[in-house]
Amino acid sequence: MAQNPETDPYSREKRRKFNLRNLGGLKNCGNYFIMKFLDLYNRHQTEDIRRYMTEVLHCIFFLGNIHKLKIKPTEFFTGDVWLKMKKMFPDPFEKYRTHLPTRTPFSILLDAIVRIKGSHNQKEVMDCLSTFLQDLNVPRPNSNTNKYLNHYTLEATVICICHYESTGVLKPGNFYGASLSCKGKDEQMIMISLSCLKTWNAAVAHAVSLADNGGVLTLPQTVICKAFKRNRQTGCYYGEPPCSKCITIFQGTLFEPRHRETDKEPTWPYGQCAETESLSKLLNGEEALCQQVEILNNTTNLERDAVVHKAKNTLVSLLQGKNFVLNGNEFQFFAP
Repeated sequence: MAQNPETDPYSREKRRKFNLRNLGGLKNCGNYFIMKFLDLYNRHQTEDIRRYMTEVLHCIFFLGNIHKLKIKPTEFFTGDVWLKMKKMFPDPFEKYRTHLPTRTPFSILLDAIVRIKGSHNQKEVMDCLSTFLQDLNVPRPNSNTNKYLNHYTLEATVICICHYESTGVLKPGNFYGASLSCKGKDEQMIMISLSCLKTWNAAVAHAVSLADNGGVLTLPQTVICKAFKRNRQTGCYYGEPPCSKCITIFQGTLFEPRHRETDKEPTWPYGQCAETESLSKLLNGEEALCQQVEILNNTTNLERDAVVHKAKNTLVSLLQGKNFVLNGNEFQFFAP
């Protein structure tokens, strides 16, 4: 007879040892992220920031629920803090097993900071983001120990800022995006599929989903993408060139810094890069630009049905057995 993991002494000991070596893992880093975001909310207390706070909670609870060692919402808090949080933000506690997130916690954070500082104030946005991450004080990975394998900071590795230079516009709007900030192959593919299905611009979702079958976009050379990677030692952001996958599916874009040829091919999937989210927001925000995007996979139309079909099949396959309530291939998305 199978043992109950909640009462089996061996399972409890396994969890205890896992937690000891998992100081930089999802449970602790999720707590750091939640409490620091709560500080942000307490300082501003606008309805927008409240919605972001609610969305952050839901997404972290969702990631905990599908984690290899399930983490309950209450486990992300110390003492009875969870009771206060549940009273303030009840929906995430009730819907993390039935409703899907639409983006990662870091992407939500990025939007919140842009809302506070303003999209044109790039330096203020980046400085605020850097300060937030330094204040988290998340344990750094140690490549000489197994802690590296369990490191799960929820921090995006790269930030990207896109804008579109058009005639007569002196100060074009900036659109910010983050690389995928969740760990684990299944988790990454789940978030990419969710984004293709619900979040990203249809053209971007098309390029990512059908990349292996020639799903390529050509954008005007007036689209500028600047990517930055944070140095963990200094806490500052430095220019980061695009990978070959972004160069392949987002053609025509002017990337800064320029792409560097390397011997190594990217090991991450299409859609994981910050350029994806940033370009998606740019296309959603600039209607005139969307009309100039060309699809280069031997078709004149977006194959939206194929994208949706693939995303739904992937989600059903990966969410089965992860303690998430499925209703066939129909999904509910969390809306704070």
